[in-house]
Amino acid sequence: MTTDWKALCAELVHGWTEGRDIAGPMANARAALAQPGPEGPTVMEIIALADEIEAEELGQVDLVRRALARWGRPAVEPETNGKT
Repeated sequence: MTTDWKALCAELVHGWTEGRDIAGPMANARAALAQPGPEGPTVMEIIALADEIEAEELGQVDLVRRALARWGRPAVEPETNGKT
């Protein structure tokens, strides 16, 4: 199961700005941060994907797209609230 970081942050900010007790959300954040990060694909998985793309007679762009779809994780971009 993956952590919903955006929801976790929203819970912390909401509690903080509303003056509520944030001990629970803080404990949740600490627990989430203590978990190991996701691992990338193994060399054998990458080779298998490359073989799959080659068998389908596709190119490098298709390889990258499929790898990102399979193992990629979107980067989190902070909201700027109109500030640059």
